[in-house]
Amino acid sequence: MPSTPRLFALGLAWCLATPALAGPHRDAVMHELNGIEDPPSAARLKAIAPDVHTELIEILGDASARHSARARAVHALGWFPNTTTRPVVEAALKGDDRLLARKAAYALANGWGVAALPQLTDALAASDAQLREAAAHALGNIDDKAVLPVLDARLAVEDSAAVRETIEGALARRR
Repeated sequence: MPSTPRLFALGLAWCLATPALAGPHRDAVMHELNGIEDPPSAARLKAIAPDVHTELIEILGDASARHSARARAVHALGWFPNTTTRPVVEAALKGDDRLLARKAAYALANGWGVAALPQLTDALAASDAQLREAAAHALGNIDDKAVLPVLDARLAVEDSAAVRETIEGALARRR
């Protein structure tokens, strides 16, 4: 019999791969996510419905939705930190979609702060330089001294100039 974590991972993978059915607030949420420049604010999304995070999860899992809307959905899930949204955001961080992974790094920092340090530390060591840069920026937004040794350790081995610059900026904001 498969272990509980394995069953959860399989279920989450199925949810993320299966097109979602439109929820009762789908149109209102998509209207907010389909903006060009400004992302939707937490206040605007919360005003749609108390359970708006369920619509965001459905949109993230809907492969037929615009990619940019799915990216904004995962980022917005950071404004609704709970036990339902966190595994979805973590799955996006570890997934194959590079844009969704970067947005998940921001969501984890915004929603869970220092509690997301293990996941963001892993992302900071990823082979994808853009994900490392997003993780460094996200870590720099966490107002906790625990991020300093993580950033210092990565700076000592980082070979990408862009990532090094982002780490240095993050360290400057936290010191």
